[in-house]
Amino acid sequence: MFKHMHIIITNQLTIYQNLAVMKRKMNFPLLLVCITLFCIPFAISSCNDEDEVKTNATISTSSTPVLAVGESATATINIVAEGIKSFKYYKVVDEVRAVEYDAINNLVKEGNKYTYSFSYTVQEFDDLHTLGFEFEIVDKANVSYVLGLVVNTELSLKSSFVKFDWKVTASEWLGMDVLAPHDAAYIYRFHEDGTYEVDMTPEYADNLHHFCYWVFKETPDNGDTLAVIRLVRKLRSGETAVDEYYDYRIVNATQAEMTMYWDIPVFGMFNIANTFTSQPKGAFQPYGTPEMASEVGNDPVMSCSTVDPALLTIQK
Repeated sequence: MFKHMHIIITNQLTIYQNLAVMKRKMNFPLLLVCITLFCIPFAISSCNDEDEVKTNATISTSSTPVLAVGESATATINIVAEGIKSFKYYKVVDEVRAVEYDAINNLVKEGNKYTYSFSYTVQEFDDLHTLGFEFEIVDKANVSYVLGLVVNTELSLKSSFVKFDWKVTASEWLGMDVLAPHDAAYIYRFHEDGTYEVDMTPEYADNLHHFCYWVFKETPDNGDTLAVIRLVRKLRSGETAVDEYYDYRIVNATQAEMTMYWDIPVFGMFNIANTFTSQPKGAFQPYGTPEMASEVGNDPVMSCSTVDPALLTIQK
């Protein structure tokens, strides 16, 4: 009986061992299948990473030729990207971002390539500052790319009045020197907003005039006259004030010096030749003293707001 039981147990052990071997043989190919299936997504992901387009942005030019007011700065922005979330550009004045423009809707798209054609016309007084533009691209991965364009400008005749202070250093009529001491002492300062001031120096300070506006007009077809500059001021007259203006006809001009003619009909003087000389902006006190400036500025009779608007346009 015990012998018979031993044979049965032995046979069962043999069966279990054979089953274990078969199980191991069956699990190995299954393991290979699992490993293969597990690795396939990584292989696919790796391929996708290699095929995905990396963002690249270029600008056709990083600076312009020297441009005058009224001329245009142009450039082409080329972008290669899987997608663009944002495209803006900024006007940069004196190295500070000034104005923001959203231009994403102006991009021309072809596949994964984008193009933007940029154009900007140089404005009045742009030439008084360092001027440029920055183009900012944000791709679908939220990575930002910035391209820059420097706009080189030529100082215009009008802007030269604002860039410097000016003095009358010579005045001649019919061969005679007619430069009065107070005129020689005055310093003129012109502002972008169309106003101007005069430092009369303490010696010649008075409250007879309120210096108001300057008007400029180029006149290239008017003989040898390059431009006309008009100075408009209020002149005290008893208990009131009247508008007074003088037109200066500029016939020769550099940033250092200008030759211009003006008339004083009330004195019968015409074609008085004046030399205006520039100087760097420095210490400046309107009307000569703070007290005189305050007195003129606070007198409603002398207010520049009452100047005839017609005087602010040069017709000829």
